[in-house]
Amino acid sequence: MKIRQFLDIPFQFFNSQKEKWFYATSSTIFLMLFIVMYQPFGVYAEMKNTSYNIVELLLLLLFFSSVIFLVLAFSQFILRKLFSAENYTIKYFLKWFFIDVLLIVLVTTIIDYFVFEEDVITIDNILEEMFLYSFLTYVGLCVVLLYPVMGILVYTYLKQLLNDKITLEKDLKVVKKHYKIASGNDDLIKVLDENNVCKLTIAINTIYAIESQNQYILIKYIKNGRLIEQSIRTRFSKILNELKEFPSLIKCHRSYAVNLMNIESLKYLNQKPNLILGDSEMIKVPVSKTYLKDVKTKISLY
Repeated sequence: MKIRQFLDIPFQFFNSQKEKWFYATSSTIFLMLFIVMYQPFGVYAEMKNTSYNIVELLLLLLFFSSVIFLVLAFSQFILRKLFSAENYTIKYFLKWFFIDVLLIVLVTTIIDYFVFEEDVITIDNILEEMFLYSFLTYVGLCVVLLYPVMGILVYTYLKQLLNDKITLEKDLKVVKKHYKIASGNDDLIKVLDENNVCKLTIAINTIYAIESQNQYILIKYIKNGRLIEQSIRTRFSKILNELKEFPSLIKCHRSYAVNLMNIESLKYLNQKPNLILGDSEMIKVPVSKTYLKDVKTKISLY
């Protein structure tokens, strides 16, 4: 992969307000801890020669921490809006990272030289110390701030993976609920009569329709490629309640229920809606107006 192609890869991090605040806060804390622990960028010499006591040093540290945080917040929430881009890529992220570091160096250097510097400021001081010191500080900060940025990036990426996992698990539950197909001995269902005696053991995906016939129900299903009709003495409402865990079985008429998995089409025969099940229009089941809207909605899921 060429460098240009790599830089043009979409980069969907640090774009939300929460991620921007996290970026500014984490970078500030890491940078100040790094400076306190390792005292780079000439800080050690300054600390050694300073006349500040511990309280004044802590206040100074707090002051510069606030300045760095405000600079990052200004960059992320104001400047990025002024120079927003349509596509957030790695190149766009790196550009703003270097801008953030540059702003930190410029602001802190200006404050240091014009507020805390005791020597007389001359052109020679600015050229020899300010610009050279600022350049070296900029390079060092770019390296130092890469650590918290990479840490935030890894954290955000892992968090996104966790959210994706939760979303996929929810989607999987929906799929299982709406597309449950029972097949083979492991997923056979038992059809009970009015005395709860098993009269038929069948895979749910082989059922085409269930018809109510007074005190009986007529189950229409496929076995060895042939349409079988079996009558069982039980109430229509009872069998539907027993099979309610299978969402593909729905009521389409006061006397009919169909298996959505085996519907071929919805046709109007003699200006009345009918569900066509099986090849060659094997079964035609009427749909009443009461259930028509629900049937149309659920057909789209299968």
